[in-house]
This record gives sequence, structure tokens and C-alpha cells, in this order.
Amino acid sequence: MEEDWGEIFRDIRVMEDAQKMDEKEYDIGQANEDYIVNLVTAENEIVNAGLNSRLPSRIMHHAWLLQVRNTAISNIVRVGGPLGVGQIIVYTAMVYVDRFLSLMPIQKGRFLVAKLLSVACLLLANEEDRYTDDDEEELSRYEEFANCNMRSIMNMANSVLEQFEGNMTCVTPIEFTRYFLSKFCKENSRKDYVKIKTVEVIMSTLGDVKLMSLRPSIVGVAATLLTSNPNILTKEQIKSKIAARLPPKWLIPLDEVYSCYNRLLETNRQRLDIS
Repeated sequence: MEEDWGEIFRDIRVMEDAQKMDEKEYDIGQANEDYIVNLVTAENEIVNAGLNSRLPSRIMHHAWLLQVRNTAISNIVRVGGPLGVGQIIVYTAMVYVDRFLSLMPIQKGRFLVAKLLSVACLLLANEEDRYTDDDEEELSRYEEFANCNMRSIMNMANSVLEQFEGNMTCVTPIEFTRYFLSKFCKENSRKDYVKIKTVEVIMSTLGDVKLMSLRPSIVGVAATLLTSNPNILTKEQIKSKIAARLPPKWLIPLDEVYSCYNRLLETNRQRLDIS
């Protein structure tokens, strides 16, 4: 039975509305090409280091991992709300969860500390809190809202760091948003709507393990194309827009973008003004 993510994503949107995170410059990236080249380089480094999510194929052999993942998402939102974290931290925490579940050794017994894993990943995703184990006041907030003792949280965080061999590099689709908006959304009257809806569509991918395993740039392109056009695009139209507005050296995989676009359309059509 497919998970109903309605309540979870309502919680995320409440979190967003309360903080107006979509209005912050850093939250949706920058519009200059050098910034985007650095993101794409980081994407490649993640893949080359074997740190990209391989969870979809792993779930085929260990179906219980999906329930672990679902528990982790719910808990990240439950704990992240009171902590006041924004979308990028929530998304990064979930990337870390998927990465850990992709890499961890499979034991005979099932993984029984999904909530603890989610809090550890949330802590690591928050750059302001990363490696600040001397900041007792701030860390105690994690302990309070997560209902876990700090020693357990830090032990799990250290296990995550060890599994990643200390490489916490992460790129999210949200960080591509400002650049792709500058390329694909030319109507000033729609820019505010498109910006908000693009981040909302990207956040909706948290519940889809397959979409979360794609390169962030692919999800970013697909989400922006979906929200910036009032009409549903064909594969040829998507190809034409990418060819006309993005550097050819990027070699954007059209089939993956089109597949992602259709999946995002299927799961977000009710919240978009599109026909």
C-alpha cells in the first residue's frame, strides 16, 4: 500500500510559510553560471565517490528498508518543525538517510533505530550545528524534540560520518532553482508563483525513493519546466527549451528529465495551474 504523504507535506509547507525560507537568497541558490558549474561538479564528485542513492535497487531485495525510510521522513518533519529548520536542511537530511541506507551493511535483524538515524541526519544537515558538540544549549534542543538522549544521537551521527568516510558533500535540487528560473521563466508576472511552486514540487519528491535517487540537477530542471509553463510540455518541447537555454556542454539527459517531468506532473497536478 502506498504511503499517504499528505499530512507530512502539509507540515513541511507550514514550516516553509512560517519562516518564508523561499524568500532567502541562499535557499534557492544563485543565478550565475559559475555557481551552477560548482554544483554540477559536486554532483559528479558524489557519483564518483559512490555516495549517490542506490536505494531503489536495494529495496527490491530488502523491502523493509522502505518502511525505515518512511519512518525517517515523518520524524525529520516532526522534529525539524519545532527546531525551525528550512527546506534545504530537511531535504539534505533525507539525502543523508537515503545514502546511509544505501551503504550500510545489511544485518540479519532489521534496522530498528530509524528515528534515531533521522535525527542524526538532521543534525548533520544543519551546517550551523555540525560538529558543535560543545554547544550544549543548541544540542539539547535536538534531545528535547527528538525524545532521544544526546549521547545516542551523537553516536549515530558518528556512525553516519564513518559510513560516508567523512564526505558529507550534498547537492539539492532547490539550489538550482534560482538559475533555472532565470532561464525558463521569462514572465515577470509569474515569477513569484513559479518560485514558490518549484520549491513545493521539489519538496514533494521526498516521498519518492526513485526521484530522490536522480541527480539533483535533473529534478531541478524538470520541476522548473513543470511550474514555469502553463501548458503540459511534450518531450520535443522540453528538448527544445533545454537546447535553447542551457549550455550544451552540460549534456542534460533528456530521457531522464522527461521521465522525471511526467512523474512530477502525475504527483503534483492538483496543486499546479497547468493544462
